[in-house]
Amino acid sequence: MQKVFFLVSCGPDEQSKATRAFQFAKLAAERGALAGILLVDDAVYLAKPEIADRVRAVTGDSLADHAGWLRENAKGLPFLACTPCCHARGVTADDLDPLWVLGTGGTAMDVLIQDGVTSLSF
Repeated sequence: MQKVFFLVSCGPDEQSKATRAFQFAKLAAERGALAGILLVDDAVYLAKPEIADRVRAVTGDSLADHAGWLRENAKGLPFLACTPCCHARGVTADDLDPLWVLGTGGTAMDVLIQDGVTSLSF
């Protein structure tokens, strides 16, 4: 089965796009097709619960609801917040929702180069 790894660079200033990234990751996970997520650039702010709780699509969908579903139902997959991106923005490991761990592009690339994995960027 083909798996999808999500690279998310849009932050809380692009609420609809950010929410859709999490929605599509959830849809992939529901089908057993999620390979993981890497948050880069301003998207690392989305790993902070107090920010994720405020992010919604124009339709009313909640990013936090999708993240909560992933936290409960997609355990064991890599949910990474880019370490240098976090450091540059003053985001620490203690700031992150338990879903997320600090990681690097190299960690993400190790997943992406596996057979049957493709990427989707938001």
